Amino acid sequence: MDSIIKGKDGEFDFENLPEGVYFFSGQEGFVKIKVDQNGHQNWDLQNWFASLDPDTDEVQHQKTIEDIKRRLNADTGMINPPQNIAKSFFSNPFKNK
Repeated sequence: MDSIIKGKDGEFDFENLPEGVYFFSGQEGFVKIKVDQNGHQNWDLQNWFASLDPDTDEVQHQKTIEDIKRRLNADTGMINPPQNIAKSFFSNPFKNK
């Protein structure tokens, strides 16, 4: 069985996956990647929450794939949860000052 090589700085090397079928999971579901003998990747996002919207197009699917690639933990094979860009802070009027 071939080993999957991590890229620099612990990143997962998606570009050089050997031929086979791969599954990765996270909080939003799981993805299936089929790699043929020529290295062509076919991503199945049917079970990934962000791709369930029927109005998404190919551009949005590519953004989803790039997001998954960035968030994959190369050590565990799990997809990390998304980072919240902005957190809202509510002031508490009952808090003692």
